[in-house]
Order: sequence, then structure tokens, then C-alpha cells
Amino acid sequence: MGTRETGVLLFSLAFASCSSSTSTSNPYSPSTTKVILEVDYATGAAPYTGPVGGRGDLWSLFESNAQRLFQGKQLEIPHDLDHMEELTDVAAGDYTADQILQIASKHRATASSGSSIAYYVVWLPGYFNDGTEVNKAVLGVNLGSSGVIAMFKPVILSSSGTPLIQKYVEQSTLIHEFGHVVGLVNKGIPLTSAHHDAANGAHCTNTDCVMYWLNEGAADAVKFIEKRATESTTVLFADDCLADVDAVTK
Repeated sequence: MGTRETGVLLFSLAFASCSSSTSTSNPYSPSTTKVILEVDYATGAAPYTGPVGGRGDLWSLFESNAQRLFQGKQLEIPHDLDHMEELTDVAAGDYTADQILQIASKHRATASSGSSIAYYVVWLPGYFNDGTEVNKAVLGVNLGSSGVIAMFKPVILSSSGTPLIQKYVEQSTLIHEFGHVVGLVNKGIPLTSAHHDAANGAHCTNTDCVMYWLNEGAADAVKFIEKRATESTTVLFADDCLADVDAVTK
């Protein structure tokens, strides 16, 4: 979310593509029985954790969306800082895609193997440099078949003056980027209906879906979260995207 297609979301490649030595196993295959999310954070950029807004544990939001994508599979998702790793050697600054991949190469501890597929997300104390300019509106990026996601804490903090909204913006951004990494929209998972917003990259045409392109900007992410906060469902993917996922898991 909050991303520029050429430098960020278009790094999302089909499962057959390979931009690193990391496994590009199909997470929807029956042979994949476990999905792992490894979480690191630089000093001063820790993700939000803990109970929130009377709705229970904050990371349950991500987990409920991952559970919907990977029904019947075991999930290994940390919910607190004790199960995430602090990176004391990552300085504040601006980060290119190559620099993010270098951080992942140095610190990533869990690899995909056998029946397990692992993804890696790192929270950074700075902004995304797309190779042309530093973009201070980018909330998060995904780097394609590497399985790597980066989250930019200063942008998350500046998205709202309300900590509760910041927390949900952070979680919805992670869900959006994770959606791209696992094949949405039309980035490895075939479409079952005409909902691919090709003009804006790998996004959904449904404005109520977390994969809608305008939901990636900080201001629009806040509007999306404020709207969804009044609803009882915790699954942020709309039916069109879920139908695509369901079709490849049958």
C-alpha cells in the first residue's frame, strides 16, 4: 500500500518467476501445509502489537485474512515483539529495493522448504527510494518472488494523528502487500471475473477491497480503515479476490 507500481508493487511476479534464490513455492498447492511469516524490525521502528480498540489482539487482523487465503493450512505468525527480531544494525534513512533485499539476505532466518513456505517482512525507520526519488507517501512495498515486504514506520506514523487509526493502517498495509506477494491481483492467481484494474497495476476494481489501488496511499488507507472499522467482518479482501484464491485451492 502507498506504493508506486514501477518500483514497488510491480515487483510482484508470478509464482514461476524468480528474482532471488528464495523458494517460489506455490502457497496454494495441497503440498504446502504451512505458511510462515517472519517479522523483523529496525530499532525505533517496531510494529504495533497487543490489544487494540476493544477488538482483541491487533495481529489477529492479519492472521484472520491469512487464514481466509490459506484455509486448512497451518499458519505461523508472530503476534508480539518477543517473537519478532529487533535489528540493531539497520540505520534510519532511505531504502532502495536492492538495499531492502540486502537487509533480508543478512537477517532472514526462515527459508521455504519441503511443505512450508516462508515470507519475510521488515519494519524500517525511513522512506522508500524507488531509484528516482524518495517517496514519503509509501507505506509499504513488496519485492516480488523474493517473498520480502518492507514497511516504512515514519509514513505509518504520519498517516493519522490517532494511534488507533495508525495501527489499523499498518495492518491493512501489511495485508495489502501480502496479497500481492501471494498472487493478487492477477499476479500469479488467474482471474475468475473481470476485477483486475490493469491501468493501476496488480489491483482490484472493487473500492471495498483491500487490494483497490487507492487504498494504498496513506490518506486513502485511513478512509478505508475508518469505513471498514464499522463493519463486523475482519476479512479485508472482497469477494472477487477471494473467488480467485478459492479457484486455485480447489
